[in-house]
Amino acid sequence: MKFAAVLGVLGLSLLLWVSARFNFQSAVGVEPGVIAVSALQRTAPAPRHVPFEVGETLTYNVSWKIFDAGIATMTLAEKFRFQNEEVYKVTATARSTGILSTLFKVMDIFESHFQAREICSRRLSKSIREGSRQRDSLLVFDPKTRQAKLEEKDLNRPDLPPKHSESPIPLCVQDVLSALYVIRTKNLKVGEQFIFPINDGGKTYDVGVEVQAAEEIKTPAGMFQTLRLEPRVFDGLFKNKGRMFLWITNDDEKMPIQLKAKINIGTITAALSKVSKAPALRVPKPGAQAELQSVQ
Repeated sequence: MKFAAVLGVLGLSLLLWVSARFNFQSAVGVEPGVIAVSALQRTAPAPRHVPFEVGETLTYNVSWKIFDAGIATMTLAEKFRFQNEEVYKVTATARSTGILSTLFKVMDIFESHFQAREICSRRLSKSIREGSRQRDSLLVFDPKTRQAKLEEKDLNRPDLPPKHSESPIPLCVQDVLSALYVIRTKNLKVGEQFIFPINDGGKTYDVGVEVQAAEEIKTPAGMFQTLRLEPRVFDGLFKNKGRMFLWITNDDEKMPIQLKAKINIGTITAALSKVSKAPALRVPKPGAQAELQSVQ
């Protein structure tokens, strides 16, 4: 059993962790296996009001089959002005726990900066610590040149320079974290579908999302009335086969309550265990905006 495959999907958003481990294929756009674009609602600019606020932290218990696998969090940490636009910063963490942690230790940190008005990603950084796999990467989206620029460093090979690559993007593109916030801004109705572009350092891919049913879901955080969604990420987007499901509250907040990835090694579930809405830092520390500037 490859525990990297199990623990690599830890997280509050299986969009985040599955994409990190199963990688994007080289195809661009919707392939035959993905829902036809004509049948979908393409993402328009996000509404002026969004259903999330700075300070929101979501904590999830992650399990694989009958085993506890880890804990994941996602925090909407800051909102500040940068280059004449407001930008959100989201920090996501995943760490292994229990017996799996003794076999394969994971401590991953992802940070996304996305433009607040239309929810367009500006950059995504990853600190990946998974067993012997130690990597840092930075993905920057430039809306002016419409290019995604990726730099990745293998910390096990400090003698090698960072890998660098560039790929074209549309004017507004999502990373694997900002995609979840885009979903939360949508007006969701059972039977409807929508689509948005995601880039994780390779070529951009259109992902269709189907709103399948209204369901009552119980997690460690309580009982919730939800909508079940299926992002079509395995129909060409990821190399491995499987299905992914996301449950969000059927209310104005559209909070992600539960996520499941059904893949060849079994079902991995992230279930909401805690919600915190304590105030978070709204103004970045000195030098934070300069750091963001340095990667543009």
